[in-house]
Amino acid sequence: MMLMLVSGGQAFADVSVQLSSLLERHALANGVDITQLGDLNVANVTQNGEANYAVLIQQGVLNHIFLQQYGSGNQASIRQFGNNNSADILQQGESNLIQLEQWGNRSFSIEQIGNGAEISIIQY
Repeated sequence: MMLMLVSGGQAFADVSVQLSSLLERHALANGVDITQLGDLNVANVTQNGEANYAVLIQQGVLNHIFLQQYGSGNQASIRQFGNNNSADILQQGESNLIQLEQWGNRSFSIEQIGNGAEISIIQY
């Protein structure tokens, strides 16, 4: 790939600076991937800070996720299968991890505040 900028009759190639800038922005971005299969599933996500990431999967009917991530480097993986699951999660701080899996008619609520905390829950 070659990028050329022409200004005042002179040509400049600045590919490496452009790519570095793009990677830096990507590394600092927040992100969420949501997959919903079924009816009346709700996912409400708020992210504030840098490099927070969530993967949410809902399969069934009437599943609810309310996720708030504040700080940097927090990660959440929430998977709901079946019907009527509910998850209310707050992550605040840096480098926290939560993994939650729910299998029908389950409810979970937690505040994960601090740095480097890890939680893994499976509800059958």
